[in-house]
Amino acid sequence: MNEWSRRTLLLVREQNYLDRLQEIYPHEDGIRNIQQDILDAIRQAFKKGDQKALLEQLLNLEKFPYKDSYVGFLRKDRSAINRNPQTVERICDRLYSMGIDRLIEGVKQPKEANTRRVNQFGDWARNQFKWVNIEEFKRSKEGIVCLDASELEARNFCNTEMGIGISKRPDFVAKSGKRYVVGETKFLSSTGGNQGRAFDDGIKLATNTSGKAYKIFILDGIHWIERGSEQHRIIEYSNAAIFSTLLLRDYLDSLSP
Repeated sequence: MNEWSRRTLLLVREQNYLDRLQEIYPHEDGIRNIQQDILDAIRQAFKKGDQKALLEQLLNLEKFPYKDSYVGFLRKDRSAINRNPQTVERICDRLYSMGIDRLIEGVKQPKEANTRRVNQFGDWARNQFKWVNIEEFKRSKEGIVCLDASELEARNFCNTEMGIGISKRPDFVAKSGKRYVVGETKFLSSTGGNQGRAFDDGIKLATNTSGKAYKIFILDGIHWIERGSEQHRIIEYSNAAIFSTLLLRDYLDSLSP
């Protein structure tokens, strides 16, 4: 087991791990806030049976009340509403069968937890470290700096400057002294499904041997106590740097000469 994984296990098992973690990942119910006038317009269109007005209102929102493969097309091309009456009829029949209360409940559903947590990590990291553009990032030779760049710019930088060979931007790109660090950040509450795949993404990066950057998997959540699970065994027998966000600064400091 990697030294930083071992330190995380001690932290999880013997200290106030969850209390401290809430400073980074505060609990949120995550309900989407929708302006009252929009909700009133949805209720009015629903009550009147105005299919087009109802659909237009709902397509303006971030979350549609239920999953439908055709909604994405209609979001992009609103004129398709007039050209495809059978599709509109089918979608609206489903909306009316839900009832107005379930419909409103559907558009207020929270964002995926993983999405919220990545944003929470980003907010925390911006308060902890200095963020700089690519040129300043390359010039930096002292202290800790994080790369402030678009997803495309950061991914290309990781591939061209560090030689990592990745298809998407890592969640975290930093430099400690002269040493580059890239990492995936996950807070996972289960071992299966999408969260299992998220774990695999983190392990894939942490065990990537290409290029000249240090690769890390910044992991929090249930995997540290889920003894006997495949993921826990991976942590136990891996030499990769897998550790809690609570140890991130210590890890970065350890890389500086």
